[in-house]
Amino acid sequence: MGIMIALLSLLPGSSLPGSSLFNIPHFDKIAHFSMYALFGFVALIESRYSRLCYGYHILLLVAILLLSALIEILQATVVESRGAEWYDLLANFIGLVGAYLVFRLIGSSGIFSFLRS
Repeated sequence: MGIMIALLSLLPGSSLPGSSLFNIPHFDKIAHFSMYALFGFVALIESRYSRLCYGYHILLLVAILLLSALIEILQATVVESRGAEWYDLLANFIGLVGAYLVFRLIGSSGIFSFLRS
């Protein structure tokens, strides 16, 4: 999932398909939030660690946030028609926090007990 997000983020803007969705105000931030919320949630589930491993989960989400910061830097320096925005990074962060909160909320019900290794 991280590779897919990186590829989508590093494509030149001219190669992205046109859509009426892009006319929705702040659609870009909604997309950032959604992609990183899903990425963070899947990463937490796939970590196979108990929901009580707070430190490991935070480290995992920080690593994903650092990846998103690297992607923003690459957008500003490598891709000509794309630019980095602090608000994109903020939307990524909020998406990861949302994923963590949902993971904790759902995990407290014991639904993830089958994932323990």
